[in-house]
Amino acid sequence: MKRAALLCSLLLLSSQAFPQDTYSAAAALVEAKDYAGAKRVLMAVIERDGRDHQARFLLGRLLGGPLREYDEAEEQLEKAVELAPDSAEYHFSLGNLYGIQAQNASIFSKFSYAGKVKDEFKRASELSPRNIRYRLALMSYYLQAPGIAGGSNDKAREQAEEIAKIDPYEGQMATAEVEAGTGNTEKAEQAYRRAIAIRPEGWRAYHRLGYFYVREKRWDDAIAQFRKYVGVAPKDANSHDSLGEALLAKGSVDEALASYLTALSVDASFPASLHGAAKCYDRKGIRTEAARYYRKYADGSPAARDAKAARERADELEGK
Repeated sequence: MKRAALLCSLLLLSSQAFPQDTYSAAAALVEAKDYAGAKRVLMAVIERDGRDHQARFLLGRLLGGPLREYDEAEEQLEKAVELAPDSAEYHFSLGNLYGIQAQNASIFSKFSYAGKVKDEFKRASELSPRNIRYRLALMSYYLQAPGIAGGSNDKAREQAEEIAKIDPYEGQMATAEVEAGTGNTEKAEQAYRRAIAIRPEGWRAYHRLGYFYVREKRWDDAIAQFRKYVGVAPKDANSHDSLGEALLAKGSVDEALASYLTALSVDASFPASLHGAAKCYDRKGIRTEAARYYRKYADGSPAARDAKAARERADELEGK
């Protein structure tokens, strides 16, 4: 779900916390992507009642999301947690915000924020122990953080085991992530296959196992999994795009192009497939189409890391 839609949903769910006209105005502004306007509405609610923890939570999510005003977001979410310390979602959101802050912090502050991330995710899991999303976040923290910051492969596995008690499919997916993250590739593959056996109609296991094979450069195995992904999710542009990526990596350019074009027939603006189609046309020496798709990709995703290179390649192909 996109951030704007999520924020709008949160406002809808929190309608009892606001007078109807205020809630409606905030929700409408978020839907219209007038985030500054939504901020003003929520600030007005807080000015009327500084103990309105829901307003502070929603404002913190807005500030930490599309507005990217992270320091102010931290202040609002910390206040929301202070006012409603038994809200698992508040702790979880604050933990995520601390994680964002850690990315841009000094070395000393990184460790401080890291500890806060762990504490908030852990508290969210304690308050709502059957919430898989919270446990996955805590598991990922243990898996990725260095030992000095509380990282632990054993604790990550413990979380995967707890998730398995709640949902066996999600538990196998979590186990696969832990094993892959710790270099146990054989066990990771086995866990993905167990997940598929539990829920063969679920697309995520095929998707993740396919990219597991991509990382291992097992192209045929990756292609096989992505074909299964396409089979269970044919209306998902990403399924066709993933298949195209594996085919192109193997060198099957014509088949890759067909997959990318199928993805674009599902979603004409799917960025990865625009870029993939451009690369296929480029390899085939079809300069006009390659340039056209490179440009469509760059224009549609101007902030992408490789947008500049795509635009430059389009200029080169067009002789500019």
